[in-house]
Amino acid sequence: MAARRKPYRSDLNDAQWNRLKRLLPKPASTGRPREDDREIINGILYVMWTGCRWEDIPHDIAASPKTCNRRLLEYQRRRVWQKIVAALMKEAYGKGMINLNNCYHDASVIKSKRGRTTKSDTLENTGSRA
Repeated sequence: MAARRKPYRSDLNDAQWNRLKRLLPKPASTGRPREDDREIINGILYVMWTGCRWEDIPHDIAASPKTCNRRLLEYQRRRVWQKIVAALMKEAYGKGMINLNNCYHDASVIKSKRGRTTKSDTLENTGSRA
């Protein structure tokens, strides 16, 4: 970042950025210089945190809204977010912050009937009588 600005609640602090930047893909060695990766991530996080439109990213975030959106989609396509979450979970597991040894997945499945529901089926399922 060229000029320091007042941080938003969604911004990465220095420790978070230092942990995250090693997990991001390396920029191409040719072509135009990339915008600051930290500011782009901060722009993405701002939109995710506030729910605003891309065009409403504050002007003091030194990243174009189009670039932030494009980078979000690129990272989704390249599965960068999944790799980041996996690396952070592995790190937390190694520090004993989470325990994955006793994790269980539970799901309930109800078979649905095919076709249109008749009135008698609905009354039968609810237990009411006409």
